[in-house]
Amino acid sequence: MYGQRRDRQFGFAVTLALLSFQGGVLFAQSPAPVRQAAAIPVEIVVVDRDGKMADTLTPASFAVTVDGEVRRVLWVRHVSRGPGASDEAAQHLPGRSDTLSFAAEPARNVLVVVDEYSILRGSERLVHQAADAFVDRLGLDDRVGVLRIPVARDRQLALTTVRPEVREALREVVGQAAQSVGVAADQLSAQQQSLGTDPTRATGDPDRVATAEPERSATAVQVQARAGDEAAAPLAGFLPHFQAVLNSMRELSGRKIIAIFSAGFHQGAVSRIDDVARAAVAAHATIYAFGLPGARDDTANALDVRALERLAKATGGWFTVLGKNADKTIERVMPELAACYVLGIEPGPGDTASSRRALRVATPSQPLTIRAPGWLVRRPDVDDVVPVPAPAPGESRAADSALESGRPSTAGAAAAPTAPAARPSPPSPRDLEALRLVARAADYIAGYQREYSMLVAEENYIQSTKGLRQQIRSDLLLVRPERADGWVSFRDVFEVNGQLVRDREDRLRRLFLDPSTEAQAQLNLIKTESARYNIGPARNINVPLFAMKYLEEPNLWRCHFTLGGTRDIGGVVSTRIDFEETGRPTLVQLDMIRDLVARGWFLIDPASGAVTGSLMEFKFIDGSTLEFIVRYGRDEKLGLWVPVDMTEILSRPRSAGSSDNTVNADARATYSKFRRFQVKSETEIKIVK
Repeated sequence: MYGQRRDRQFGFAVTLALLSFQGGVLFAQSPAPVRQAAAIPVEIVVVDRDGKMADTLTPASFAVTVDGEVRRVLWVRHVSRGPGASDEAAQHLPGRSDTLSFAAEPARNVLVVVDEYSILRGSERLVHQAADAFVDRLGLDDRVGVLRIPVARDRQLALTTVRPEVREALREVVGQAAQSVGVAADQLSAQQQSLGTDPTRATGDPDRVATAEPERSATAVQVQARAGDEAAAPLAGFLPHFQAVLNSMRELSGRKIIAIFSAGFHQGAVSRIDDVARAAVAAHATIYAFGLPGARDDTANALDVRALERLAKATGGWFTVLGKNADKTIERVMPELAACYVLGIEPGPGDTASSRRALRVATPSQPLTIRAPGWLVRRPDVDDVVPVPAPAPGESRAADSALESGRPSTAGAAAAPTAPAARPSPPSPRDLEALRLVARAADYIAGYQREYSMLVAEENYIQSTKGLRQQIRSDLLLVRPERADGWVSFRDVFEVNGQLVRDREDRLRRLFLDPSTEAQAQLNLIKTESARYNIGPARNINVPLFAMKYLEEPNLWRCHFTLGGTRDIGGVVSTRIDFEETGRPTLVQLDMIRDLVARGWFLIDPASGAVTGSLMEFKFIDGSTLEFIVRYGRDEKLGLWVPVDMTEILSRPRSAGSSDNTVNADARATYSKFRRFQVKSETEIKIVK
């Protein structure tokens, strides 16, 4: 029988609250910020000609002026951000010095802001598609909120890791701009042409920056809106409302990424752009603006898309116009959210939180694109999460791991897991890139298991071998039983060849909602019971999510990963990572005593770490091979990638000593009706409808 080993998994993340209150905002209070003496921190993004993040710069690489006067860069910190940030920063640690350091920000704070004033009534679909595409490319540990402007006074909003809540909030977007007959429908296109904007390509200023934030406590603290903000908020237009929100965000330390979806601002409000940009910089917020088609029927109040571009650039972000393919547009933005530099700028007389001081950052000796804020604002530094070097391979691994079947492993009991021999160092750039992608995938899977540990899908599984054919319908479950070491993925069969074999819904409810020892013990019985419906070789690893175990953080030491090519999967350009298991004992064993080495590949979204496809293969001593190929697709309701189908093929040699194999058994499973059994924790805050 082919069985799997179980290793320790991950814990839960905390939700951060963000509440709107009469033009003000309530935020969770963060720990006291870490200040570096005698320096003003400034976040910038630096990319090369290929759009990749430059990560080898030092203080000497930068030239900085404030109001035209030269300022020294006292120190530089490179901050890896989002999925895989801690591992990436750990890779850089050997290069640190007195003036160059490295840090990680694994969970980013992201606020999606929708300018309903500028959206034509009835054309909300583009916003839904584009904003969904943006959220899909974030890590599952990133905290995301949705803010619609104008801000409703009775509205409650959460920065949360629960993607369905984010999608629900986006579904509520309603355009408030009316378009009458005779409107210049090509107004935005004309402005784009005058700007030289290609709808499929983002624009950027070579001298401009980006920002985000580490894990925060769940203690809510109210930040009162200032009197001036409350007076400005009722004024018509987006900018007064948005500036009031930014001013309230100033009290919350840490970086924020703000994605604005708007068709532009009224001409009468454009004079506020610099004030709003300075408010964003003071709030540690970087704006990424996405231009939408739209126009007002009053030409005197025509929308100015140039102002939207100007606002984004002045905060260190960038601007792009959404075309027909939102996925492609969003894909160009995501790499810039994956890292930033923090420069410690020499302070000067008159540098205060309220001063207007023009900032310019350049790299004279290198042809790089820099995105930096247009204003220098004195503010506390961000408390980055500094990574600790990873333990040595094989360290702290459980020696008493058990097979998926629940029975002890003879191999595991005889000897503790051993790591593969260390590979030559330093690793090549391709190996480093492979490790970074694997680390992002590991973070994605940790979030997947945390947020969706009570995930259920309906499986239709047809197996064929030697003239036999069997159709099995089951509930596929991903659960973490109480007092269990890790998550368990298995099928609960309810129909075989059209005949019901058990009651369905009642058992599901008992499994998920009954925490008793008896109910949890029943999980192992169900796995054993369901495995007996298989035809062909005895196995319990034929579930679509099993291959993900090789990407779980506790198991990464077991495999050697190499970088492959790319493939477009559902509009997402995914990178192939090949793997081969080199650690012992292996996760899968034959008859519980003989190692079975896994090899294959994963397709990984470089931005979010999402697994978009996988192949897992095992070879036997007689030359037979068993492989599992899983295709994934984005589930709109859950907001994550889920299995679409799994193909399982067992091939045996045509004859003794032959290298040619023939299919001996094959099976195909399809998955639908994904849903989630969930009991909300007290730290989660639901959006008020």
